[in-house]
Amino acid sequence: MASFNELTPEQAEKARSCKNYEELVELAKNEGIELTDDQLDAIAGGAWYNCMNETW
Repeated sequence: MASFNELTPEQAEKARSCKNYEELVELAKNEGIELTDDQLDAIAGGAWYNCMNETW
């Protein structure tokens, strides 16, 4: 599985276009992207829109 730090440019663009955290988690699942517990907590806590700016 790929990690969130290893997104292809296409995956990163898809992640940026997610409208809510459910879409982001679904994208990760469909793309085989492994999210850490910290990332999932941040996404669930409403920080999903900042995910591309974090250094995870």
